[in-house]
Amino acid sequence: MDPTDLRAGLAERLAGSESIDPQTFNAACFMLSRALDGLALTVPEAAPLAKRLLRVAGRVVIDTGVPTSSADTWPNTEAMSLQWIDEALQALGYQVRPLPHGGRPELKREDEDWS
Repeated sequence: MDPTDLRAGLAERLAGSESIDPQTFNAACFMLSRALDGLALTVPEAAPLAKRLLRVAGRVVIDTGVPTSSADTWPNTEAMSLQWIDEALQALGYQVRPLPHGGRPELKREDEDWS
C-alpha cells in the first residue's frame, strides 16, 4: 500500500467520532514511528526509543485487542515486548530484568549493582 494512502485512511479513521479499533491503533503507532525519522530531536537517542515504544504499543494492542485474540498468546506477546523494550533501553545504558521473587520486571542501569 502507498504510504500516502495509509496516512490518508488513518487520518480519516482517527477523525471519526467512534472509538478506534486495534488495527487503527496499530497503524497509528506505525505511522508515528515512521514520522520520527523526519523530526530533528535534540537528543539523538530519543527517536529510536520512542520508535520502539510506539511499535511495542501497537503490537500489544493488535495481539490482545482483535476479536480473534486469545489470552493464551499473552505470554509470548509480553516476552516479545519486554525484549524489544530491553533492546531499546540497552542503547541508553539500562536493562529490563525480573525481580528476584519472580514478580514483574523493573529497570536497572548497567552500572548499578542490585546484588
